[in-house]
Amino acid sequence: MLNGISSALVARVQSHAPSDIGLSAVVLYELYYGANKSQRAVRNIELLDSLLFETIPFGREDARESGTIRAELERLGRRIGPYDLMIAGQGRARNLTVVTANTREFERVSGLSIEDWARPN
Repeated sequence: MLNGISSALVARVQSHAPSDIGLSAVVLYELYYGANKSQRAVRNIELLDSLLFETIPFGREDARESGTIRAELERLGRRIGPYDLMIAGQGRARNLTVVTANTREFERVSGLSIEDWARPN
């Protein structure tokens, strides 16, 4: 699961206290899905279970904002995947920065703060 993680990402994460970083429940779902499909499922699930980051639950305001974003993007013919919609909605609803290497999709969402920590500064 941790194969291919950039040293830049590791350095950025290590430069913050665990309390500075939150993981969306949607992101955790995606990570657990990947861990369960991996050849080292038990090990990878244990790694996820040991993360000290706060889990940010997906709530009503997040759902409302996600629906708004989906409608906006559909009007523009610029759709993104359903889980990315939920992550973007949560980020925009809570005025959070979404850290992702998938900037191509998230850049379509107006008013969303995004950063790619996988790229060196």
